[in-house]
Amino acid sequence: MKKRRKRIVDGIVGILLSATVLVVLVWNLFVPDQEISTKESRVLAQRPKLTLNSLVSGEFMEKYETYLADQFAGRDLWRNLKVTLGRLGGVRQENGVVLGDGGQLFETLESPNQDTLSETLSALGSFAEEHSDMDVYMMLVPDAACVLTDKRPYLATFPDQNLMLTQVKRGLPDSITWIDVTEVLNGHAEEKIYYQTDAHWTSLGAYYAFGAAAEQLGISKDSISEYAAYPVSTSFNGILSSKSGYCLDVQEEIDIYVAKGRDNDVVVNYVDEQRKTTSLYDSSCLEGANQYELFLGGDTSVLDIRTASESGRRLLVVKDSFANCFIPFLAPHFREIVVVDPHYYSGTLQELLGTYRISDVLFLYSGNGFFQDNSLSGVLGNG
Repeated sequence: MKKRRKRIVDGIVGILLSATVLVVLVWNLFVPDQEISTKESRVLAQRPKLTLNSLVSGEFMEKYETYLADQFAGRDLWRNLKVTLGRLGGVRQENGVVLGDGGQLFETLESPNQDTLSETLSALGSFAEEHSDMDVYMMLVPDAACVLTDKRPYLATFPDQNLMLTQVKRGLPDSITWIDVTEVLNGHAEEKIYYQTDAHWTSLGAYYAFGAAAEQLGISKDSISEYAAYPVSTSFNGILSSKSGYCLDVQEEIDIYVAKGRDNDVVVNYVDEQRKTTSLYDSSCLEGANQYELFLGGDTSVLDIRTASESGRRLLVVKDSFANCFIPFLAPHFREIVVVDPHYYSGTLQELLGTYRISDVLFLYSGNGFFQDNSLSGVLGNG
C-alpha cells in the first residue's frame, strides 16, 4: 500500500515537473525578448548572431548562455525568489552588493591596480607641473562602506579604503591641493549622507563636503549658510537595489540645494550633443529608471556651464558621477564650469585648456570610481 502511494506521489511530482518545464519552454518561445531591464537599470543581452568563427571559437555559446540568462521567462520572479531564499539562508551579498544592517546597501570596495594607480599619479603630477599657473585640487570621496562602518554586516570584510586614500594623498605633489572630506563625512555618519539603495552620496553629504572644501577652493565660508534644500522626489530606488534585488520596495528622497539671494541663472551646453538647457537639473529623469540622473542629466563627455557669477574664475572639473550633485554648490562661485568625464571623453585636457580660459582644476571622484579608473591618465595626456 505504501509503495503504491509512493509511486502515485512520484508520478504526480513527475507530471507537475514536466508540465512546469514545458510551460517555461513554451513561454520562452513566445514571449518577445526585452531590450532593457528597468528593475536592474541595464541593457539585456540579445540573441547572438551565429557564424562559423563564433561557433568554432566558443564565443557563440558563451554569448548564448548570457542571452538565455537575461531573457529567461519570468526572470524577475525567479530572481526575487533566489534573493529571498538567500536572505533566509543568511546570504548577505548578491551581485557585488552587500546587505548591511537596517537595509543599508553597500557597494563592495575595490582595491586599485598598483601599476595603473602609479601611472595615474605620475600623470597627475606631470599635469600639475606643466600648469603651475593654475590652482589644481584633488577630492576623493570615501564610499559608504568606508564611512558607515556601524551598518556593515557582522564579520563582513572590506578593504581599508582609508589606507588607499592616504596612498593617493602621499603620491601627489605639493602643487596639488588635497581636499579631505573623509573627516566631515565621518562626523555626520548618523545622518542621511549616503542613499540606502544607491552607491552615491546624497545632496546632504555633498553639502557637508562643500562646507569642508569651500575655504580651500577660495570660496567664502559664509556662503555655506546661503543654501536651502528642496525635495524633488520621494520615490527614488537606486542602482544597488536594482542590481542586487534587495530593498526593491524602499523609496528614498532626493533633494536639491539652491543658493538663496543669488542669481542662479545658468546656461548648460552639452558640447558633443550640441544642445543647451537653462538648468543644472533634468526633471524628466525623475520619470526614468535612474532618478540620480536628475543631476546634470547624468554623465556625458563635456559640459560647459555658464553662470551669472561675478567671479572671474573658470573651473575645470574632471570627475565621475559623484560630482554631479556637488557641482550645483560650485556654480554660484565660478563664472564658468567646464565638466569632463574621462569615461566618455576621447580627447585630452590640453585640448580643453586650449579652448577654455581655465583658472582652476578640480579632480573629483568617489574612492571606487578613482581606484577602478583606467582612462584618467590618457585624458591627462599620458598614454
